[in-house]
Amino acid sequence: MSRNSAFEDIRPYNDMEIPDAMQRLAGNPMLEQVFSWLFPDQSPREHIERVRSITSNREFQEQVMHPATLSIIEKTMDGFTSSGASEAREGEGTLYISNHRDIVLDATLLELVLFRKGLPTTEISFGSNLMSTPSLVDIGKSNKMFKVFRKEGNMRELVQHSRHLSDYIRDRIQNGISVWIAQHEGRCKDGNDITDTGLLKMLAMSGGRDHVTSLASLHIVPVAVSYEIEPCDIMKVKELYKKRQEGTYTKSPGEDLVSIVTGITQYKGRVHCSLCPAVTPEELESFADLPVPAFFSEAASLINRRIHHGYKPYGTNYAACDLLSGRQDHREHYSDNDVQFLAQREMLLPRKDTRSSEIMTHLLRKMYANPVLNKEKL
Repeated sequence: MSRNSAFEDIRPYNDMEIPDAMQRLAGNPMLEQVFSWLFPDQSPREHIERVRSITSNREFQEQVMHPATLSIIEKTMDGFTSSGASEAREGEGTLYISNHRDIVLDATLLELVLFRKGLPTTEISFGSNLMSTPSLVDIGKSNKMFKVFRKEGNMRELVQHSRHLSDYIRDRIQNGISVWIAQHEGRCKDGNDITDTGLLKMLAMSGGRDHVTSLASLHIVPVAVSYEIEPCDIMKVKELYKKRQEGTYTKSPGEDLVSIVTGITQYKGRVHCSLCPAVTPEELESFADLPVPAFFSEAASLINRRIHHGYKPYGTNYAACDLLSGRQDHREHYSDNDVQFLAQREMLLPRKDTRSSEIMTHLLRKMYANPVLNKEKL
């Protein structure tokens, strides 16, 4: 079995598969609506015909994804900034481990940073649950996304999927191809960006018994994406509340697609993407004598500190801290407008009764406050 055929079930499309995918996409009636929203002053038919002519992943990203990203920034943000682009190195496969606030935009904004620096974009991990329609599969795989199987099935299947994914990511890195992956399965719902130790254990599975060498050889660069306003904040609070009340939460059909559309189309205020300092072999070596669980816990904590330090808090974050505490410890960092904006978000929460309203208001404020609280612990 060749190296490529070993990953047929999860890999992105190759350039030979792009033309057929483009014809399928161009034939989807929804594409005209998408282009009408992205480029209201231009003919959607011209964009659709451009899609038909695309023959490679690179062309798809340059002619579709890049203009779409710029349009999303213009229509839904008050500005996009970035820092730490020097951490991205040409000619070296890098594993970008990112906090995860939005299904699509977190990785998309990193791609924009790399694109502007003239570097190749990454392959992007994408949950199998999100590839729910043929068109989403075509868009995702044409945009260099690879499938990550969600945690379903028995333990043996989970281990097999984990090893398969680990092998794939290491293969990409070793061949000079960078990869984006979230620090935790699923989006962060409470604003507390924490790296799953299970993720690091999965990544190390394909690298032998020496955990230091295994992780170090992946060239890990943590990434922090900061949103002044989270477009899915109300949906996230509802989910957290239901989990708290009932102990579990089951998504309704089509909910992931609603989250994708909401995250793309709704207002976000200012957004910042920070490429944090790379994790060095020397740092990992300092944990080498610890028991295996402690090693991965310390490695995860190291990535957390990078992301917490790299996160850029906005006035909404500082105002939420003071609303939670009832003090004004952070008053110099926010305005009355920030307080009023949070109050407007709180008004969007369901108001069944006083107690549920209080709980959801607390959850919303904590979501915005946690980036500041984490920074203050450093």
